[in-house]
Amino acid sequence: MRIAVIHHLAQSFLGHAGPPLAGADLDERFRGAPLPELDGVDGIVSFGGEQSVTAPADLEPEAALLREAVAREIPVLGVCLGAQLLAHALGGSVARRERRLVDWVALEALPAAAGDPVLGALPPDAHGLHWNEDGFEPPPGAVELLRRPDAGGAEAFRCGSAWGVQFHPEVDGPALDGWYAGWPAAVTAAGTTEAAARAADAEHLPGQAELSAAIFGGFLSVVREGARARA
Repeated sequence: MRIAVIHHLAQSFLGHAGPPLAGADLDERFRGAPLPELDGVDGIVSFGGEQSVTAPADLEPEAALLREAVAREIPVLGVCLGAQLLAHALGGSVARRERRLVDWVALEALPAAAGDPVLGALPPDAHGLHWNEDGFEPPPGAVELLRRPDAGGAEAFRCGSAWGVQFHPEVDGPALDGWYAGWPAAVTAAGTTEAAARAADAEHLPGQAELSAAIFGGFLSVVREGARARA
């Protein structure tokens, strides 16, 4: 199996997504690198970044790639910016939130999530880290899988062979250290402090490996099944 992993951050990382995805050959495409060809790709993961789909010129080639992948029924998983871009590619919308969100949000499954292979078996009391200024509305025909945290947009959806999540299940301590160093203004804009944010990190980061195992492990199972069906 080959999974194309598209990174948008200059300081890219796999974090807790690495171990559950280790069963596949990862074709990692870093910021500025050419996008992968779909031929020979069994799945795509599109991660987060500081870019915005509200000014999407540089992101439109990737949007076209994700759209074509879904048309071919290739599994796609979008995370934060990746989820926003996926929603945009499939006919949904992305808008700037009234206020930036930096917070750990309880992940509450909606009835539609029952039995879902990617988001249907999250750990008890799972929390997802939001660090975003944009939110998205899912595309037409999509199914929302997790309760919205507020009025700023959806939390998670499934549309055909694609899933999008607004939070960061992959995040780990070193990645967060880089975010605090690189974007201190984001914390202030969210109406909190680094001390308060790090206190919440200390509470919820220990659960992220299990959350990633559920989400990225579930996605790997979907990719595996699809690869077998195409073999």
